[in-house]
Amino acid sequence: MSTTIETVALPRLLPAGIRRRRPIAPRNATQALLHASFAIACLATLFPLAWMLRTAFSPPHDVFRATLSLWPDIGTWQNFAIAFHLHPVGTWFANSVVVAGAITLGKLAVSIPAAFAFSVLSFRGRDVAFAFVVGTMTVPYVITLLPTYVAVAALGLYDTLTGVVVPVVGHCGFVVFFLRQAFKVLPRELFEAARIDGAGPWRQMLSIALPNIWGAVSAMAVLSFLSAWNLYLWPHLILDSSEHKTLSIGLKLFATTGEQGGEWGPLMATALLAALPVVALYLVAQRQLVSAFATSGIR
Repeated sequence: MSTTIETVALPRLLPAGIRRRRPIAPRNATQALLHASFAIACLATLFPLAWMLRTAFSPPHDVFRATLSLWPDIGTWQNFAIAFHLHPVGTWFANSVVVAGAITLGKLAVSIPAAFAFSVLSFRGRDVAFAFVVGTMTVPYVITLLPTYVAVAALGLYDTLTGVVVPVVGHCGFVVFFLRQAFKVLPRELFEAARIDGAGPWRQMLSIALPNIWGAVSAMAVLSFLSAWNLYLWPHLILDSSEHKTLSIGLKLFATTGEQGGEWGPLMATALLAALPVVALYLVAQRQLVSAFATSGIR
């Protein structure tokens, strides 16, 4: 009779205070490389803004200096004074505020009732009408410029801010689609109870639906304002006189006048003034933007 003795391998004990180090997982290295790439991309994106800020506060002789620096040796506010002296920058700024504000309010005034009707009300041809509204989003913007220009000129709105605002308000397909998704998330029982109590469609929209999707409405207001503030092609086509121009098209005048091909210091000073409202608005409303896209039903 033979006896077989099996040897059991005992774990190797390490001295007290010494922990076994785990090898770095390739996944951690990939994430570190990805984060570094994002950081480099962010710096590359912010560099033009930093250069604009530097040029806006640089004296004329320091704009085209041979050595590279992110801030001038002697900062100055002279470029802002020159910008307001060369062109009516204050009038351009006011025109931009009026145009962007009117377009934003116009789009919301049209889109909110339309989105509520497409999502809550039942009527013949609702789906066909909504498909037509969504289909307008697929039409290239450039194709509509010529017929829109002819229509605006025929109505006598050429070289007016009204001629800029009214056609842009009609391009609200995305706002209608987005707000419709937000309305559809709301429980149908709310509207059924309101209907039983005698509330009409307008009261249901204003008193029940709208307060519950205020985040989505705020997000669309911010995006509409930013889009209208940055409009260039249509205002450049329809506005002629200098006192009716907006900041986006008025900036071009700085690049075609002055020495060395343009007044770059005043140009960057005006561009900084144009960027400040946009940056401030985004910083204030970034939470509403993220929350609206997260809860609107769009996945």
